[in-house]
Amino acid sequence: MHQHDESYRLLFSNPTLVRSLFEGILDTPWLGELDWSRLEPFPTNYISDALKQRQGDLVWRLPRRDGRDLFLLLMIEHQSSNDRHMSLRMMTYLGLLYESLLAHKLIKLEQNLPAVLPLVIYSGASRWSAALNVFDLIDPVSPGLRRYQPQHRYLLVDEGALLESRQLPEDNLTALLFRLEHNRGLEDVQALIQRVYNYTQEDLTLRRAFASWTRYVLLPRALPKVDLPPTHNLLEIKTMLTDHSRSWTHQWKMEGLAEGRKEGRVEGQVELLHKQLARKFSPLPPNVEQRLHAATSETLEAWSLNLLDATTLDEVFRTAPPLSDVGSEHQ
Repeated sequence: MHQHDESYRLLFSNPTLVRSLFEGILDTPWLGELDWSRLEPFPTNYISDALKQRQGDLVWRLPRRDGRDLFLLLMIEHQSSNDRHMSLRMMTYLGLLYESLLAHKLIKLEQNLPAVLPLVIYSGASRWSAALNVFDLIDPVSPGLRRYQPQHRYLLVDEGALLESRQLPEDNLTALLFRLEHNRGLEDVQALIQRVYNYTQEDLTLRRAFASWTRYVLLPRALPKVDLPPTHNLLEIKTMLTDHSRSWTHQWKMEGLAEGRKEGRVEGQVELLHKQLARKFSPLPPNVEQRLHAATSETLEAWSLNLLDATTLDEVFRTAPPLSDVGSEHQ
């Protein structure tokens, strides 16, 4: 496993970080059904070789207060682009997990299968627009065939979308990780590192995991031309950053210019498509403008092409999930 993937795995192998992801970020009524004090990683010796191929992903067992189990299937997506077939992959891994449970006799033949929450954590810069349900990847069928098509949905955590919507809590370690991923420059990173250090006083394992992730994931991305020393101490990393402030500032300016050009291009796409939609389907529903502004450049381009043949607004927007499905909990 690469150091990059291992750093993410170390972070989400810690129960404190997993719990902080749910309590405050994915806060929902059904959290009260779960016994977080007994959260434990699913033993790797119970996972099949096929499931182990995705070494960056994790399975947690979380007992419910009614005596049953909930399994958390975490997939960490840290590439910069969407994975169009993510819903298919999640459905495949779910099947492999159930087969592993049966093969190791962790489920009796007469028992129902345990509930599983498939969760994708996405850290890319662009917003996630891939289908959240495998059914949306399948060619349209007649109503009589719909019931025989697979339906499997995953819960998406789009870090950037949460930051943009200002929905992240302040005193939460997972939220601090997301803020570091999408930081606003050197001083912001140093302040965030200090906060992580303060919040991990009683969990030195998690502190070391943050240090490893910062050293091997965050810093090489921000300082690609700097030869960084091998340290696993957060405060040493914070001090070291001061010595490389000029390199970081230069890199930040270059990224800012590129992002500015991209934002200008997207704004132009939004304005043009809005005018075209208004001309063809006026009056437009109130949520159309919000949906356009939340879309990526690639999605806007797809919608523009759909517009050529579309006879309804639904036909224009058929290539992407609803706006409410991105960066939030889904039914």
